Amino acid sequence: MGQEAFPIEDGVRTKRCPACKTRKPLDQFPKNRSTRDGYAAYCKPCHNRQGRENKIKNHGGTRHYHLKARYGITAADAERMLHSQDGRCAICHERPADHVDHDHLTGRVRALLCFNCNGGLGQFRDDPELLAAAIEYLGGHEGAMAKERAASLRPS
Repeated sequence: MGQEAFPIEDGVRTKRCPACKTRKPLDQFPKNRSTRDGYAAYCKPCHNRQGRENKIKNHGGTRHYHLKARYGITAADAERMLHSQDGRCAICHERPADHVDHDHLTGRVRALLCFNCNGGLGQFRDDPELLAAAIEYLGGHEGAMAKERAASLRPS
């Protein structure tokens, strides 16, 4: 089926969505190379609604779906991890743990982290040598930095 199969309305090629039963411009349909016409059957709003409904029906919700799809764990697994960490980040132990940390090479889940600690590991590309170099760097500047902080806190 080629482009000639799409009726033209007001100079725009259109397609009918079987869910909402309306004819819409082609740009309102997701592209899909596996279909004969190259577009999904349902318009974008219907396609998105159907995807959400399927995630709820088949997986119990979008959170469950993403945890399973991205990390191979269930929401119950994540809740157990959170409980074992007392709800806190596995690194700083200060902030709530709301991000799943995983090894990007193996996909293995390590723990739950706060936003800052998770982002910090990402910035250091999960590289222990790079993190060790950062620790050494901070250690070498600790004395000067502590003096600067103390000086800035003294009343003028």
